[in-house]
Amino acid sequence: MANLRSNAWITGVFLAIELIAVVVVSVLGFAHADRSPAVLVRPSLDGVSGVGLVTVIAGLAMALFVVQGFSTAVYLAEEMREPHRTVSRTVLWTLGISALVILVPVVAITLADTGSLGEVDLTALVVSWSGSTLGTVISLCIAAAIVNAVIVMVIQNSRVLYASGRDRAWPDPVNRALSVVSSRFGSPWVATLVVGLSEAVLCFVPVETLSGVTGVAVVALYLAIAITVLGARRAAHRGPHVWRMPGWPVIPVVVVLALGYVLVEQTALDLGITAAVLVVSGGYWLGYLRRRSDRWLVTIPGH
Repeated sequence: MANLRSNAWITGVFLAIELIAVVVVSVLGFAHADRSPAVLVRPSLDGVSGVGLVTVIAGLAMALFVVQGFSTAVYLAEEMREPHRTVSRTVLWTLGISALVILVPVVAITLADTGSLGEVDLTALVVSWSGSTLGTVISLCIAAAIVNAVIVMVIQNSRVLYASGRDRAWPDPVNRALSVVSSRFGSPWVATLVVGLSEAVLCFVPVETLSGVTGVAVVALYLAIAITVLGARRAAHRGPHVWRMPGWPVIPVVVVLALGYVLVEQTALDLGITAAVLVVSGGYWLGYLRRRSDRWLVTIPGH
């Protein structure tokens, strides 16, 4: 509920702890490497001699979820200086750094003699490599990473909820409450409380369900973007200052086909929950927002 600068310092401390854990795990993994680097290009899993491209694609839902945080800067653009310059730079740097931070320890663990990669217990691995004390430290670092992710998501989602109230997406009493900004911290404290309490309730939902639904939602998000990109070069969207995707329309077509297959491979429960959320949201738009011209008035803040 503090201002963005204070939260940046807090999450920065957590991030430093996470990076230390990543370095330790990576060094230990490479030090205990017992597999040929060929396993990186010819992977096997649970006794299966080879993992095909289709299997890899089916796992994209969780993979997209893992790197999803790179777009958070977009949600905080209104609180950043010179967002037209800093946001795009921050997004790309975050994507690149997060990919590196994720890939290096994964490669290290893959090359180490870990048995079945489908059931890796990171704490047990560290204990077997170095002892119980360091294993406990790494477990605490993992806990810190989870707390840090929760803080970031509360900050991000509270800004979305605040913007919905500011842009009058709800009945007037709700809009007034959600659009309140703290005079001391400059943060949307009511929206932050609503998001924080909602996410606290979700702590009682099985983690498998949360991970599955979030993965499906992220895939649905990118699928919607790819479909939208296919129609982005209509005459109404053409202009001298519009960024043009290299490789269009091949890239969005490939993305649509791949992510469409990913959705088919997800569980019925995860698909059902995501579909229910979309149906309720669409019904609210059709039954309330679309009928009122004074609602959901999206504003563009000045520089």
